[in-house]
Amino acid sequence: MFDIVNFINSDKILLVAPAGYGKTHIISECINFTPDNETQLILTHTHAGIASIKQKLKKLNVPSCKFHVETIMGFVQKYVLAYFIGTVPEIDDREVDYYDFILNEGIKLFGLKSVQKVVSISYQGLFVDEYQDCTIAQHKLIMQLSKLFPTRILGDPLQGIMNFNGDLVDFENDLDDFTIAPELNTPHRWFTNDNNRELGITLKDIRKTLLKEDQIVIKLSGYEHKILYYINVKDGDIYDPSSNYRKGLNKLISNPDNKEEFESLLILMPEYTEDGRKRGNVRERAKLKERIDYSKKLSLIEAIDDKTFYSLAKKIDFLVESIQRSKKKTKKIKLEIIDPIFNKTQITKWFSSRTDELTKKTANSAEAEQSQCLQNKIDEFIETPSVSNVLELILFLKNEMKFKSKRQEVLGSLIQAMKTAIIEEVSVYEGMISHRNIIRKVGRKVIGKCIGTTSLTKGLEFDTVAIMDAHKFDCPKHLYVALTRASKKLIIFSQSEQITFNQ
Repeated sequence: MFDIVNFINSDKILLVAPAGYGKTHIISECINFTPDNETQLILTHTHAGIASIKQKLKKLNVPSCKFHVETIMGFVQKYVLAYFIGTVPEIDDREVDYYDFILNEGIKLFGLKSVQKVVSISYQGLFVDEYQDCTIAQHKLIMQLSKLFPTRILGDPLQGIMNFNGDLVDFENDLDDFTIAPELNTPHRWFTNDNNRELGITLKDIRKTLLKEDQIVIKLSGYEHKILYYINVKDGDIYDPSSNYRKGLNKLISNPDNKEEFESLLILMPEYTEDGRKRGNVRERAKLKERIDYSKKLSLIEAIDDKTFYSLAKKIDFLVESIQRSKKKTKKIKLEIIDPIFNKTQITKWFSSRTDELTKKTANSAEAEQSQCLQNKIDEFIETPSVSNVLELILFLKNEMKFKSKRQEVLGSLIQAMKTAIIEEVSVYEGMISHRNIIRKVGRKVIGKCIGTTSLTKGLEFDTVAIMDAHKFDCPKHLYVALTRASKKLIIFSQSEQITFNQ
């Protein structure tokens, strides 16, 4: 049994443990052992990780006053925005890396005694999860904090997949003054709640193979179906509606037999480089979602600070300021804000791509009435350009005309940013920054049926995981993270029954 008391009483201690072995649970248990008058700072890398930690703390009935959870970058950003004297670059500035700026200035700030005093008064201990994803710069910042209060670090080098700028921390060389805690041995994710013990044991064996320093060969076939499913696919199958690949994914999502384990579903799309191009990006995932999600039950997981959030907010601000100077005003509205948000099929039905007018001509009285209402919303914005009228137009398309969004989180965030802009009398861009900062602080729950990548879902757990095109993973660490997200059923689509990595 893990020695919680020794871990919590250590000044500097490191726990290395595989995925699903209970690192987050250890953090939650530790908080229960800390004095009631102390607040522990918990830092991690992802916003889904924040939600996961908070969920486990809530399950153990840990009082909220005993902990504060943030991402490392969100925590640093808060202090830089509060104390930095000067101009902070915009978050989507193409000339300056915003997060490099925040981190570098944060390192300077946390070296100041005045800031150290504020931090040490606020918190009495530090836990850092997913430490394998820390860059050297982030590690330097954490080491500054470790001088202020006891520091407990948790991680797993085999899960170091986050693509932050800079070299990653090395556990052996960069943490030599930390006590090493005994490793965890039980794969709790699969051994509890009647999940899938055989899958947990199988993944334990696969982990040993992935830790090899020479050629790595992972065999996918030969397992009983209750452990994992391997489904052979051919190149291009995903584009063929009649293929087993396409049908299989659609059946998982629609779940016609109402199988409980398919209601918690993650579809993972690999990120890889092909012919010099980065594949598996959010646009490709959005297109794939349209292709396989006939039942409209799948949520697209977004990166917290994808540039699209901020660029669309700026477009709305510019459109409000410039629409009356445009020659083709309706076309301008369509190109700037309607095309990027909603599905092409519905846009084409109602808007012309060439002229500056609506194209819907129909004898159907209901559709004719909708067309006139839409034209009225557009005219109202053109005559009185305001964020309120843009919001009215977008809500009309969404709620009354049932336009479907290509990226639901982008649309939801834009609506919230516009509401903030109206209430607080700021720009939509400023409203977007405010909204995304709130999500950064409180975390983001990812539940139900989702499509994402390993980078966006690391630390999360689903009953069923379907890994697409597993043969295209070009990094064993990403494959390991993908394999370990499933607690009950793992389905692997691949062109080959084995995946090979040359180290």
